[in-house]
Amino acid sequence: MSAPSSASLDPIVARTIDAHLLQKSQQSTGEDDPASDSDIDSLLDAADPILASHRAARLQQLSTALSAQKSLLSASHGTITTMSSEKEVMEIVTDTARTLVHFYHQDFHRCAVMDRHLEVMAPVHVEVRFLRIEAANAAWLCGKLGIRVLPCVIGWVDGKEITRVLGFEGVGEGCRTGDLEEVLVRGGLLIREKIGDAQGQHSSRGGGGESGGYLGWRGGKQKPRSSEDNEDDDDDWD
Repeated sequence: MSAPSSASLDPIVARTIDAHLLQKSQQSTGEDDPASDSDIDSLLDAADPILASHRAARLQQLSTALSAQKSLLSASHGTITTMSSEKEVMEIVTDTARTLVHFYHQDFHRCAVMDRHLEVMAPVHVEVRFLRIEAANAAWLCGKLGIRVLPCVIGWVDGKEITRVLGFEGVGEGCRTGDLEEVLVRGGLLIREKIGDAQGQHSSRGGGGESGGYLGWRGGKQKPRSSEDNEDDDDDWD
């Protein structure tokens, strides 16, 4: 199941959809109802008060896009689902058009930071199914994918891996959500920037290559440890 692609959407309609999703994520009402006619009218008027001749076509395209959005929300898009089975993770990855999976450790501070960014992105990027699974519950999959650094975020399109972010590589741990979003757009997972545009200009990327915890276990016997044992014990297990 997929939403209309960025290329097929009128730019005004795309901005209207993005504004609608941002409003819903900020309101935190818990409701998934599409925008009312008055909401749509006001958003379109605000977006483009001059080109009224395109209004009917845009309203039709917007209605179609909102219907697709509602279908995605009913299929568990728009939020992060915590998984316990690596088999179920791969079933979703292969059956879903766009999927993001966060491999994490519950005791690693950087994994919690990554979760906070993804929790902001999920309600806005409903075209992507957001999942998270603890690395200890996905030992075989981590080995198969060569995951040795946490947090690790991997994006799939039609079951094929197209991008991954190791730790906070390329953005730095102090990045804004919009910076991480930009990386995932460049990687081909997210259709277009939404949060970054709302935040304004992206912050500069610092400390590219900062990483989280290192997965040092074999066969699940050893516990993960921090990749910065000599500097910070925050992510380490005793």
